[in-house]
Amino acid sequence: MGGEISHVAVFGPGLMGASLLMALRKKSPHTKLSVWARRNEAADEIVKRGLADAACTDPAKAATGADTVVLCVPVDRIADVARSIAPHIGADTLVTDVGSTKQTIAAKLEEIFSEDKNFIGSHPMCGSEESGLGAARADLYEGALCVVCPTTSSRPELLEKVESLWKTVGGRVAQLSPADHDKAAAATSHAPHIAAAALVALVADEPEAFRALCASGFRDTTRVASGSPELWSAILAANAGETAAALQRLEKILTNYRQAIASGSRDKVAGMLQDAVAQRAKIFPKN
Repeated sequence: MGGEISHVAVFGPGLMGASLLMALRKKSPHTKLSVWARRNEAADEIVKRGLADAACTDPAKAATGADTVVLCVPVDRIADVARSIAPHIGADTLVTDVGSTKQTIAAKLEEIFSEDKNFIGSHPMCGSEESGLGAARADLYEGALCVVCPTTSSRPELLEKVESLWKTVGGRVAQLSPADHDKAAAATSHAPHIAAAALVALVADEPEAFRALCASGFRDTTRVASGSPELWSAILAANAGETAAALQRLEKILTNYRQAIASGSRDKVAGMLQDAVAQRAKIFPKN
């Protein structure tokens, strides 16, 4: 018994949470929407903008009656919020999240919801360097890859339900285990974030005349470095091992480039760059 999605409770009306509310309002207007926010001001703003039927700062009240709960809070706060609602949800209530890491979250929340086994983790890969309600938009999930991370204890009907949620708001759904997700995210998201921050540091102390040469290529390459330090430090801490391993692989690749350039091996450098062109075309075949 998974049931249809008729009442969604969103915990955390920031970029991801508020965008989900907007998308559900647009694509599933008959779905009842409840919101939990840390501050009364945020809860009032959500109701004022018509993004939910009710909003409050009481987690138990926000969760009661919902058949689907989506935790859209920073990864280091997800477990605490989950504990606060566990006694107040039904046995068939789906609990999912939007966190950028999955192994730690899955381990903690499967323990918290062990009696009814109603947690299945998610990671919609459509964030932004911007954050907060002001950055939310109704099309954030449109065409986005939403990774769902079931485990051996996941209930099939709830897996179907979480996939239905992301498809409803326009997402493309894929499945990975929490471990495979974290390894993949380290290479495709977490290490690249550090690389972008490192590129900013590379020119930060240069003379103003040098920094003036940071044009569109540098801007686009380093865009993600503008993300919230608080949010990203929590993500990196939660996926420290895989991110460190990915950075180690990146260091080796950079060393190969440095050595080829320093030795004057133009053909070798050209070959490495050509390989990057070919590999990127496979990753982004339409770009």
